[in-house]
Amino acid sequence: MDWIMNRKQPQNPNEWFNEIKLAIADARESKPFGLLTGQRITDANLFHLAPLVCMKFRGLDYRDEALRTRVTEGALANYVANSSPDGIDHGLDQRPLMAFAMCYIAAHYVLDLVDQEQATIALDYCEENLD
Repeated sequence: MDWIMNRKQPQNPNEWFNEIKLAIADARESKPFGLLTGQRITDANLFHLAPLVCMKFRGLDYRDEALRTRVTEGALANYVANSSPDGIDHGLDQRPLMAFAMCYIAAHYVLDLVDQEQATIALDYCEENLD
């Protein structure tokens, strides 16, 4: 299956940062297809694709509906929890690449591929270097 890549998982913050940049580029390749479905894909809503790119890069089959749903719902719930005007608000609506990074790392967390400490370290590094 060409869609699945099965890349080696990053082991340090710099490797995560570089992979997230590749994941963003991969997700951006879908922009022309959004027009075919009547949904304009922009950097502002690119974070919705982060869970699918995570699955692609980790060699997981996106056709597994239960897995795809679990990963997507977990990642997007993390986005909502971190952009609530009534609670934590990290300004993700003004930082679309950081929103993508957060959903990408959250997808890995949902899959038990990273723990909370690894996720926090990777996201802190992205926060300092991504934009």
